[in-house]
Amino acid sequence: MEEGREKMFCSYCGSQVIMTNENEYIYRHIDEAGIKQAETDRIVKLRELEMESQENGTKKILIAVWLVSTAVLLLLGVIGMNTDSEGLMMCMLLGMCVGMWGGIGIFGLGKKKKRTVVSADEAIISESMANYNDKNFNTIAMLYKSAGFMNVNTVPMNDLNLFTMKNNGKVDSVSINGEEDFDEGDVFSKNSHITITYHSGK
Repeated sequence: MEEGREKMFCSYCGSQVIMTNENEYIYRHIDEAGIKQAETDRIVKLRELEMESQENGTKKILIAVWLVSTAVLLLLGVIGMNTDSEGLMMCMLLGMCVGMWGGIGIFGLGKKKKRTVVSADEAIISESMANYNDKNFNTIAMLYKSAGFMNVNTVPMNDLNLFTMKNNGKVDSVSINGEEDFDEGDVFSKNSHITITYHSGK
């Protein structure tokens, strides 16, 4: 430390340190709220990446099933055409329908234009927040709180028994101001009332 200099900053955490040679007092100003918020944001981001990875894995499985089903049906249709089998020839038509509608369902969804600019008192619904089915209620609640919503409530349903406890903690529904009809990209006031109901034991 240079002579006559009373302030310095920690090179690791950035905290301000005030030192005097007379009494050698050290005063540290640490933004604990900022540190906690940064840690929360980091955890939420990791969970969002994990959920996105799971969703991508599910989509790959659906694509594989779609391709195999379409190929098998078309192959049976070709065989039916060569053997004059009306039943097998119907597979050709069915295969075309599966191929077309399956492609639309898998690749045509999730392409909506999103509003990305919001005011300071608004929050935007992310993909992870909208796709809450079968997710843990704590994870979904944290996502909404991290997005800026201030009134987030979790409500247990007390609906499970010994045979259905595998669903314990999974989200059943999410409502915003009493409405469950919302989607990714929608914008709501941060003062909106978020109610997350989840399955729980009796």
